[in-house]
Amino acid sequence: MNVPTTPTTPTTPTPPTPGAMVLARGEHWAVFAKPAGMTVVGGRGVPRPTLLDIAIDVLGAARPVHRLDKPTTGCCIVASTLFGQQILSDAFRRRIVDKRYLAIIEGRPTWSSLVVDARLARIDEPDIPRVGGKKAPLAIQTIDEAGDKALTRLRVLAVGDGVALVEARPETGRMHQIRCHLAHVGHPIVGDKLYGATTSFIPEQELALHAFAVSFPRPEGGRAAVTAPLPPGWWTWGARHHLAVGAIAEAIKAFLPKTPTTTTTTTTTTTTAATTPARAAAKGAPAKTAAPPGRTTPKGTMRPSTKGSAKGRAPAKGSKEPTRPTGQKPGQPQSRRGEEGARSGPSRRGGRPGR
Repeated sequence: MNVPTTPTTPTTPTPPTPGAMVLARGEHWAVFAKPAGMTVVGGRGVPRPTLLDIAIDVLGAARPVHRLDKPTTGCCIVASTLFGQQILSDAFRRRIVDKRYLAIIEGRPTWSSLVVDARLARIDEPDIPRVGGKKAPLAIQTIDEAGDKALTRLRVLAVGDGVALVEARPETGRMHQIRCHLAHVGHPIVGDKLYGATTSFIPEQELALHAFAVSFPRPEGGRAAVTAPLPPGWWTWGARHHLAVGAIAEAIKAFLPKTPTTTTTTTTTTTTAATTPARAAAKGAPAKTAAPPGRTTPKGTMRPSTKGSAKGRAPAKGSKEPTRPTGQKPGQPQSRRGEEGARSGPSRRGGRPGR
């Protein structure tokens, strides 16, 4: 069913710093394309600018909603108001945000799709030596039955020389969830040395993990769907390993029809939402409550009351109610037969008095 929509103003991609880009924005939110090597939220020892720093420069105010790992690229949602942060954070808690990632993994899976339902336990300050002069990680995840519930849906999109391109859909949002789950099933992400990978990725990105699409309920109503362009280095690396990276077009095609009220592109996104009479009235526009000819009144609207206005009203089509002669008073019987029919008395079958 087609839903009437009202488009928001599309944004022009604005790169405040190299690699950072606004993909789409609304009244209370914005989606940024996070580059590799950038942290979402600042902290002690975190290099600046962070994605939140850039969002503040662009939006004037910004609040975090969710995070991506430092080496991960792609869609990252930021709230520009407290109201937006509350609504979007609640959507993540209720698991009604559709997050989709692309990952290049080591090995060729024997499965075409797989659901990984394995609990994760966080280990803070693990005893892991530095690799390549980098700092040891502050925390890692491990598979543990006593850990937090975590579920990831995987689907193979293409295979190459000893590698494969998969779509990952995490239904929960644990730290390193996709990385740990793929390593758990024997296919670590290319470049992810922390979780056992032996293959290196590209110089611009340590890890072959990209948040290519996200769909979420907009605080102002309706639903938004945003896709992020694939970093250029992926195409070159994929060609060297005979991996059809272009298979992501299939993943995007499967993603977009599920949000028919939203228009998306790889660089800018225009989101749309149904306009209800209440929302139109709130914006100062006249609310449309009258039904078009031949259609029923929309649910939630009120018809003009006819109570107490029976005088002069024509009977409904097909009704057996007789037409009252001109000048006849309401309640006055039309004939002697009608008067007798209105009396209370025994029925012709000898039953109880009719009523």
